[in-house]
Amino acid sequence: MDRPIVLIMIFFIILISLQYSLNKIIVLLKEIKEILTKLKKY
Repeated sequence: MDRPIVLIMIFFIILISLQYSLNKIIVLLKEIKEILTKLKKY
């Protein structure tokens, strides 16, 4: 009977890690955009 709980936990862990990596990617993209706009000004 413990199986559904374990599956839910795994699902949540995957969701959280996905969210974390998505956030990192978004931050990276913003930094790249800033660098590109700075380069365009020069």
